[in-house]
Amino acid sequence: MVSVLLTGGPSTGKTTVINSIQEYFGQLGYNVVIIPEAATHAINSGIKPFGDNALTGITFQRIILKRQLVAEKTAKMAASELGDNTIIVYDRGTLDGYAYVSDEEWDYVLASEGVNKRELLCNYDVVLYLEGCREFFTKENNAARYEEGADDALQKGRRVLKSYLTHDNLMVIQPRERIEDKQHEVVSIVQNMLGCPVQLREQRKFLVDSVDIESLASVANKVVITQDYLDTDDDTHEYRIRKVEQGRNCSYHYNVQRKLENGMREIVKEASISEEYYEKLLKSKAANSSTCIKTRYSFVHANQYFKLDVFEDGMMILEVNVTKENPLTTIPEFISVLEDVTNDPNYKNINMARGERHNGKRKINSNRGN
Repeated sequence: MVSVLLTGGPSTGKTTVINSIQEYFGQLGYNVVIIPEAATHAINSGIKPFGDNALTGITFQRIILKRQLVAEKTAKMAASELGDNTIIVYDRGTLDGYAYVSDEEWDYVLASEGVNKRELLCNYDVVLYLEGCREFFTKENNAARYEEGADDALQKGRRVLKSYLTHDNLMVIQPRERIEDKQHEVVSIVQNMLGCPVQLREQRKFLVDSVDIESLASVANKVVITQDYLDTDDDTHEYRIRKVEQGRNCSYHYNVQRKLENGMREIVKEASISEEYYEKLLKSKAANSSTCIKTRYSFVHANQYFKLDVFEDGMMILEVNVTKENPLTTIPEFISVLEDVTNDPNYKNINMARGERHNGKRKINSNRGN
């Protein structure tokens, strides 16, 4: 079991990074337990340190600390039942409240709950602090955010960092132009902690001819992904929703990507959503794209990460993420590939959803053994 605390000032990408941890490691078979931010939940429930009927800062922080302590105890209880193959991810921790009150007031908050800083720090195996950046600050994606502006957010972020400085395994994640770079850095850190191969940014994509399903099933975790693109008048962005089924369990995801001039795409927003919101968004499905349903097999082989997507029409695409431990592409012996399609736009999800085909028609592979 690994306990990961993700913290930092407002607008540093914590939610997006947490979603990437959940999706990435969940597909590799890990139990990922997410503990949401206590302050946001309280404020959205009407318990606020600002506005009408505001609580005092000390009272509010005592409430948040109580909630956080209960949440962490609950998470560890669940993890002990789920087993060692569990990752607990905390969206902010017990010491974040220090940023919102004075030193003396914070000492009182801790004393009132009968806890001390050292014992709270020991609850986390690693503290990942996401550094803020003035130009990235926004209140649009979190109605519970009550910082006065970018400068106030940066100041509070620095106080959050100060509260965790004595943790033995504190890592500062610097601002990045692309949120994908933050996601990759954090995922790599968690991989290191789990003793897994560390993924590099290089990814290869292959069209698959055949698979020995019995061998694949013995090493892979399976999910079923239902993916749709949404209708929009915005030609510069793509809006995507996903339903991911693993056995009887389902999760729902919303993704916004910006189209770049070089043909690439960068993630602007990524979030887990409720089933109700997913069904609401589904009503805005783009008329020019079809629903993409694929079974995804995720596994590790020869110190590399693989995702095999098997589409409804029989086409199979293998993605390989090379690692620091093995920078060469090593295709498993139980998978036979036809060709490398890494740079072929016909095999991008959006183009396949829109019915765009290779040389005028979609390339269908044999799917033998599947």
